[in-house]
Amino acid sequence: MKILHITHKTNTQLVSDCYAGDGYVKRNHGSLPDIDSDFSAVRRDEVKEYLERRYNKDGLQRVFSAGTFTTEKIKSVIKDVARTHKISQATTNYLTAILDDKMTWTDLMKMASTDKRMRDFIQKYPDVFEEILPIMGQARSAGIHASALIITPEYVKGERVECFDLLPIRKMGNLLVSEISGNDIDAIGILKNDVLGIKELTRLSDTLNLVESEYGIKYNILEIASKYLNDEKVFKIIRDGNTQGVFQMGGEGITKFIKRLAPDNINDLIASVALFRPGPLDSGAADNYVRAKRGEYEPTYLWGTYEILKDTFAQMVYQEQISRVAQKVGGLSLGDGVNLVKALSKKKLEQVRKFHDKFFAGAKHNGCPKEAADQIWSNVEDAAKYSFNASHATAYGLTAYVGAWLKTYYPTAFYTVVLRDQDEDKMAVLMNEIKTVGGTELEKPNINISGENFTADFKNNKIYWSLSRIKQLGPKAVKYIVQERNLYGEFYNLEDFIKRIFKSKFKSFEDEGTAEVRERCPVTARSVRNLIFAGAFDQIENVGSVLERYGLLESAASLLGFKLSEKDIPEEMRDKHYWWSRQQIAVSGHGTIDYKRIYDNLEKPKSVSVHKYIEFSELNNIFYEVRKGVICAAICSVTDRSYKDRRTGETKHFGKIELQQNTETNTLTIWDDWDIWKKELRKAEGRMIVAVVNIKWSDYDEKNTLQIGKSSFLKLI
Repeated sequence: MKILHITHKTNTQLVSDCYAGDGYVKRNHGSLPDIDSDFSAVRRDEVKEYLERRYNKDGLQRVFSAGTFTTEKIKSVIKDVARTHKISQATTNYLTAILDDKMTWTDLMKMASTDKRMRDFIQKYPDVFEEILPIMGQARSAGIHASALIITPEYVKGERVECFDLLPIRKMGNLLVSEISGNDIDAIGILKNDVLGIKELTRLSDTLNLVESEYGIKYNILEIASKYLNDEKVFKIIRDGNTQGVFQMGGEGITKFIKRLAPDNINDLIASVALFRPGPLDSGAADNYVRAKRGEYEPTYLWGTYEILKDTFAQMVYQEQISRVAQKVGGLSLGDGVNLVKALSKKKLEQVRKFHDKFFAGAKHNGCPKEAADQIWSNVEDAAKYSFNASHATAYGLTAYVGAWLKTYYPTAFYTVVLRDQDEDKMAVLMNEIKTVGGTELEKPNINISGENFTADFKNNKIYWSLSRIKQLGPKAVKYIVQERNLYGEFYNLEDFIKRIFKSKFKSFEDEGTAEVRERCPVTARSVRNLIFAGAFDQIENVGSVLERYGLLESAASLLGFKLSEKDIPEEMRDKHYWWSRQQIAVSGHGTIDYKRIYDNLEKPKSVSVHKYIEFSELNNIFYEVRKGVICAAICSVTDRSYKDRRTGETKHFGKIELQQNTETNTLTIWDDWDIWKKELRKAEGRMIVAVVNIKWSDYDEKNTLQIGKSSFLKLI
């Protein structure tokens, strides 16, 4: 039997397929494996082309896409059938609003016995419900699987075949698509390949390319994941929660989980991928792992499970562990173990019962006490519902480690790429991490350096803010500015910029010019105003203070053909540092405000001045001793919340205020005085607040949070 092993390597992943001359190689693994291969998003089409080129040879069509089907569920069935009976949409929407799509026909009838609306509807439209039953579960519409590609074997039982010989195929546009779903393809013994394009892998590839071009060192993922695997500096960055831009680790929830877990080896990082999912979190498996890792909990190993579960502190984290436990304790084959996991996870009760009897018979034969066998089977049933594939978790964990390693040793390259794709609402968190991790500085935009993306100065380890992140500078305007700079050299000053960019005059900063002018030059007067606010001309104009930007605005207005008005810059704000810093942040997202300076210059009662001024950066320390202080911060959002008083049963309201001091954020809760302040605070988003607050540690937020009690000082600016 001849076996061909085909390997295709990209910058980010390895994919392999095995075939035999008379079909797929049969091994005692229970069923064919799923092959999930993740690639750089920009190279997925190359992979697909490779597979087609490799296997669609000698005139045979063997590569095609998996089909998908949506089925008729209870809500859609009722709506579809009711429409044919000309029942109004409002009536059916009123009824289906109380239904859950997971409901069966039996559930529906049970509801009818207790719910008057359902009972009345059935009695009024009995024909509708007679027609519903045979339609439920039928295919509703067909589509194409987002990632699954199918490759059929070249030979079956000694004869050459192509896809049309093995299963029904349809054509959708230019694609060949199976007439049966991916799961059914697996059931009939044909291998399914999930070829996924992952943006995070594109970012890793781009970072590695930057490291090679700027530092002259060529790395690849495999090399980093093998030669530099257990680096304490890397794990410290991960343990500290500096996980922004790290594959699968950048979300707020998993960052908190990782800080609790405090991984110090690759096995912990791999386990975190499998554990931070709804099943392990809800079952307590994730918490047990963390507590055992921290020495707060002594794991209990049941009969015969120690060698299998010792690396996961007695928790069944991976599917492979369940299969091995079923083999070791219950005498099942590994193939039966795989099928047991599938049967349990898909709730195929008949198959589960078959394995149940086989497991207990094997456990008895192996000498496992009945009590222990009962507990092990119970654990297997629970774990199978949420367990994760170990090889999948390993691939994700190693990829995450590689990202963290690049962040540790090449932060300028790493953050240059991550900043490019960061969502605006998460930018403050990333900026704060850049400052915390160190190794690179994030600079305001510079008209002679910044471009469409964030631009790195690798010699000085600085990253310049992107022009595309400045409001009123669309892609065309940015491209126009960069093209002018590349063709004719750097801009000498603001006047040189305006004279080279514009050939017409404007009436104000709001004047966008005629359509003809905009077509010729997409940069507008407002673009110039926002570039000045953002600090893009500070270096070439030798601006030493943000207040000097007023003079630049006056010069720009004059050069553009008009005079600066009171509406453009309110007179009372011209000498306020914080006002200019706020404009910079508002138009670009980059900038800092000296909140302490604002607080010091504020008129306030002496009773407020006795309190310590609080910097948000100090509140991450669980041992922070100050219990009452005063804060000055910007208001990001205001939310009205409610709760039911346990003693009186009364519904009470309180306010949650999200605050920000530059890149640091915190939450302020207002309890007793919320009714007094809520009307004014609901309109206060974007303004600044000064308040005397109580400081209390929050286990959920993992930092000290802020609260306002009764009759505390609070002032809006």
